[in-house]
Amino acid sequence: MKMLINFYASILDVTVNDLIRLITQISSEHSQKNNPVQEIVIQISSSGGSSDHGLLAYNFLKQLGIKITTIGMGNVDSAAIMLFAAGDTRISAPSCRFLIHEAMATIHGQFNANKLGELKNITERINEDYCNVIAKVCSKEIQEVKNTIKNSSVMSSDQAKDFGLVQQISEEPYIKDLKGIPIVGINNPKIVQPMQKAEI
Repeated sequence: MKMLINFYASILDVTVNDLIRLITQISSEHSQKNNPVQEIVIQISSSGGSSDHGLLAYNFLKQLGIKITTIGMGNVDSAAIMLFAAGDTRISAPSCRFLIHEAMATIHGQFNANKLGELKNITERINEDYCNVIAKVCSKEIQEVKNTIKNSSVMSSDQAKDFGLVQQISEEPYIKDLKGIPIVGINNPKIVQPMQKAEI
């Protein structure tokens, strides 16, 4: 049995946790019914987000022992590359865009030299992990990947295929018949705006 996940969200703690929770829940339910999930199809459109949670999603999916198919639908940027790279089969819509670049850090508050050095080390470690994943799935030398992300690279689906990130380009539906297939959607959490008092 296949499961379809529409991941149209940023890579955040809440969205990746939703991904893990839904896969675990649905897989467990269907295993108990002697109808185990044999393939997870993840359709992705994401502007990226947290590198740590992108790596978590990649590692979680790789540990499942289930075939993973990822499909780039709109844009697959930054940390979302990790989610896309988890696919055993990686497909792109013809108009999908891919962006790979170095990790960036946003600093708030006060930092001494030690803390700034720690942040530098963390950022370098994230870049190393990011490059290792891309190099592995694209069969590239690590230095070539490092040079690519250092310059920030925006790729079309054709360019991503030439790079080895995408394996197939297709606008045909991957799942021809959705009958009986669990379908879930993951979207960005809604931000509740505070109520405004009426002005007199």
